[in-house]
Amino acid sequence: ERSDGGIRMFKDTDFEWLSIIECLKKTGMPIKEIKVFIDWCIEGDTTISKRKELIEKQRQVVLFQIQQLKETLSMLDYKKWYYETAEKAGSCKVHETMQEDDVPDNLRKARERAKGLFA
Repeated sequence: ERSDGGIRMFKDTDFEWLSIIECLKKTGMPIKEIKVFIDWCIEGDTTISKRKELIEKQRQVVLFQIQQLKETLSMLDYKKWYYETAEKAGSCKVHETMQEDDVPDNLRKARERAKGLFA
């Protein structure tokens, strides 16, 4: 019961459950796997190692997603620069004669990927 006389619908632990469910869902974990994790939590201390391993696995998934997003952002940054440069020149053909040194250092890897020169 709340101090103002009303009935409290959720306990603090309910919010903790919702928080971890939302977190795992955002990592792309299927609901079935989230349920397994929750079952392990309910099961108790004998499943601490399993839960820790699952969390570490999802950490690795997120780290990989972050790396992919960084590469995607890098490509978008390159293309933004590409079109800004083309717009100033009045044509995309400006890039056909552009030398490597004309490309900003932080965009060169993305340019290589865009041209298929970098795996």
